Amino acid sequence: MFIDILIEVNKNLVEYYKALANPVRLAVFLYIANESKGAAPSTPNEESCVTAISRALSLPQPTVSNHLKVLKNAGLVKSVNKDTHCYQYITKKATETLFEHTKYLFKQAHSNPY
Repeated sequence: MFIDILIEVNKNLVEYYKALANPVRLAVFLYIANESKGAAPSTPNEESCVTAISRALSLPQPTVSNHLKVLKNAGLVKSVNKDTHCYQYITKKATETLFEHTKYLFKQAHSNPY
């Protein structure tokens, strides 16, 4: 019963963790989280485009693009096109779900004596 409730409430949680389990993908996600500021698409942060991510993480652009595709499919990242660039942003829904899950785990861990 508990597992059914957990699955129902957090249908995307497994997809989020699977996407973030890859160390390179996690680095891309954290970079985007740090740089995805600005009101898209009117004034996006230039550092959240694929070229900037590639440069900052010393990764080839195709590698960054492939990892972004997985992050987008999981619902962790959204892309916004402006002119000839595509800017990346982390999604509120995904981060809220991850935050709530982390708070739950923190509470559980701190309710026992270990």
